Amino acid sequence: MAALAILLSALIGALTALAAPALLRWLPAPEDEPELRFADMGTRGFRLLLLGVCLATGSVLLLTTEPELWPVWAPLAGLGSLLGLVDARTGFLPFRLNYLAFALVAAGVAASCWLRGDWEPALLALAGSAGAAACYWLIWWISRGKLGFGDVRLAGLLGLAAGATSLTVLLWSFVLGSAIGGVWALAVRASGRGREFPYGPSMLLGPVAALLLAAVLPA
Repeated sequence: MAALAILLSALIGALTALAAPALLRWLPAPEDEPELRFADMGTRGFRLLLLGVCLATGSVLLLTTEPELWPVWAPLAGLGSLLGLVDARTGFLPFRLNYLAFALVAAGVAASCWLRGDWEPALLALAGSAGAAACYWLIWWISRGKLGFGDVRLAGLLGLAAGATSLTVLLWSFVLGSAIGGVWALAVRASGRGREFPYGPSMLLGPVAALLLAAVLPA
């Protein structure tokens, strides 16, 4: 099963890397930065980096979950990695890419519930998505936009996947994502490169860290 998880992660990475140029061309420029062209990122080096990130994150996500949950996490291994790299490079989380990932994860939740013969996780997934998005919307509103609205949409996506897994994974995903973001913020400030930094990558690492923690801690 471990070999199958790694093989599937490699396949997800290869397909995402191949589709990346078309996906990047499909993304409109942000209103705040109309001259930004996401398509310019689709270089060979970027695609190789994307392949490596997909393989690494996908291996963790699939090795630490049951096969019945793979339909939930596989889209995040691919499109989540692309979202994280785009945010790291540009500071933007394109809404089209987020909504595409959300649709695929939602389909994965339905498939996972069907495989398990239990539709209760779908309710937790929906509650996790709505609750996470609401919390991040409140932070966005209080911060007067210092937290990007793309992070609000991303919270809904991550809450959907983590909620379909378990309440524990849902909570730890955001706790650990916030902790990683805090460490990253301190590192950015210590480097003297200013105060602003993309928060999406740390949010995306939250579920990876949560699933690793769940795997090593006793049940």
